[in-house]
Amino acid sequence: MSAHLNRKISPRLLRILLVFAICFVCGLVWYFFLYGRYPLYTSNVNWIYATGGDTLKAQLGWEWFRQEPWHFPIGRIETYGYPVGTSLSFMDSIPLMAILAKLVSPLLEAKFQYLGAWELLSLVMQMFFGMLVLGEFTSSYLKRILGASLLVLSPVLLNRAFFHASLSAQWILLAAIWFIILEYRQKLWRWSWVAIFAITMLIHLYFVAMLVPLWGISLFFRYRREKRYWRLAVDVLSVAGVILVMGYCLGLFGLSLNNLQESGFGYYSWNLNGFLNPINNSAVINAISTNPDGGQYEGFSYLGLGNLFLIPIALILFLQKDYSKKQLPFILPVLIISVLLAWFSMSNKAFLNSQLLYNIHLPDQILKVVSMFRSSGRFIWPVYYFVILFGLISSIRNIRYTTPILILGIILQLIDIQPMYSSKKQNAFGVYQSPLQSDFWQAAANVNAHVIVLPTTDTPASLNAISIYARQNNLTLNWGYFSRADENLIEDYSRHTWEDLQAGKSDPQTIYIFWEPEFLEMVDETLDESMLVCTVDGYKIAISKDNPVNQSGIDLSNLCGVP
Repeated sequence: MSAHLNRKISPRLLRILLVFAICFVCGLVWYFFLYGRYPLYTSNVNWIYATGGDTLKAQLGWEWFRQEPWHFPIGRIETYGYPVGTSLSFMDSIPLMAILAKLVSPLLEAKFQYLGAWELLSLVMQMFFGMLVLGEFTSSYLKRILGASLLVLSPVLLNRAFFHASLSAQWILLAAIWFIILEYRQKLWRWSWVAIFAITMLIHLYFVAMLVPLWGISLFFRYRREKRYWRLAVDVLSVAGVILVMGYCLGLFGLSLNNLQESGFGYYSWNLNGFLNPINNSAVINAISTNPDGGQYEGFSYLGLGNLFLIPIALILFLQKDYSKKQLPFILPVLIISVLLAWFSMSNKAFLNSQLLYNIHLPDQILKVVSMFRSSGRFIWPVYYFVILFGLISSIRNIRYTTPILILGIILQLIDIQPMYSSKKQNAFGVYQSPLQSDFWQAAANVNAHVIVLPTTDTPASLNAISIYARQNNLTLNWGYFSRADENLIEDYSRHTWEDLQAGKSDPQTIYIFWEPEFLEMVDETLDESMLVCTVDGYKIAISKDNPVNQSGIDLSNLCGVP
């Protein structure tokens, strides 16, 4: 039986499985070193609540998605952003993980997070595809492990960990680069790109956009060789089809083009000093100035001292020993796409340090399209990995004793980026203390169905606690922190709600919460006679006089100024 099974499993597949096993062990070791063990405890959600920001957004998206019945589109969430709703993809909740977790939700703890496990998977896959790429240039497992470890220690990857978790999936770019190499060598499975686009749609749309130019390189290699252009049409339609179908199933088309646009293109860009600028993440190299208006942290692309040591040596040796005109058919398409990606990442406002190099006015129609990916600085990431892989591959090919050089590179990298991974490491279980301490909140949650926050023109940090409270008590919430939203519909609902309140119409099962100074003043002037206006734990709230919380037995006299 064993012999028969071995005959069925190809040697290449066995090698890939062996590489994955090695990468899982190495990824786990790096995870414990960089982040500690505590994020892996799935019931440890308090650190996420305390962190706030994009991490909390992702967790809340999963929690709201988990408690709702299944909808179609699959990623639909109706009780958050109520009554307009939202989608998993607009919460950066990693639909791939959220859907899998919801399928087994009855088996999971009441408090459950998968962000820690996702970061482990990201390290393992970063190691895995790094080893596969390097495996095309060396058979030495030790060199591949050391080179892939430098990829794991990428500052761009560590920067996103436990901050914007879905963007930790930078192994997608390594996989795409591996596909390009395989295509050039005529070894790529034809449907590989369809598969990776399908998976990437379940992770983050920015990676989908980054894959397109890399896929273009692969197509160029294939059709320059085959010259069967009808197959080109099949490949293009297959990828376009999987993007459209996956997008429809996830609910991405619930927003119009106008809603997908965001201001900030030209602000969240890449600086030409990006590869050398640690932006306060280095123990060795000082930060370099960037756009004085800020925002270029989105283009963070510091290589780290280990790579900065390795790449110049690799470049010199490549030019002396390895370069030949035979390599131009591979190098030129990669170089052209890299230049285009770098140009887009700089946006229409290019900076070197704090010096503006140019500012190109874009027509409104073009600006509407590029604004869907306003954080253009992220598009330097494929170029970033091309550069690191060039350093690793050239070193492996041209340095006789590569192993000590790679070890030295890892040591320099670890010394250099120590502030970065030290800030990510968790040495204990997280602690979260909600500011909502009054008995009012639980009494109100027991007899109400909705929370409405006014206004919905911004997302204050104080809304975090309200979002957690609403979610944990199965209350709908009209506003939150979304990557994209139908802000016009949400604002219309808020405006009509405020008009109703001014007219003396309030819902008896809704808690109204106000936060903007202008609104706070209007609430006291307008609603004081028709509703109970209270200040609870620093939050200005109003409830209908018919709200059942008035019969709950809780003393409201010290909160709402009523007998």
